[in-house]
Amino acid sequence: MDVIEKALIRFPKAKRIAVENFTMSCDSFTKIAEYNLVQDSIAYKWNKDTIHAIISVLNEKGNNKE
Repeated sequence: MDVIEKALIRFPKAKRIAVENFTMSCDSFTKIAEYNLVQDSIAYKWNKDTIHAIISVLNEKGNNKE
């Protein structure tokens, strides 16, 4: 099971398309990613599960990067 699927199970109200699209453009949860996440979450009115799922995926991707 990939990281996105795990995050969607953990955060069931997350919007799949938002999680997939946002996380495919980032390798880890950097300050730039955090800024973009805040701006996008306001613009698109993402719920908390979507935001937490994105953070979870980016943290996992950052931890697996070597």
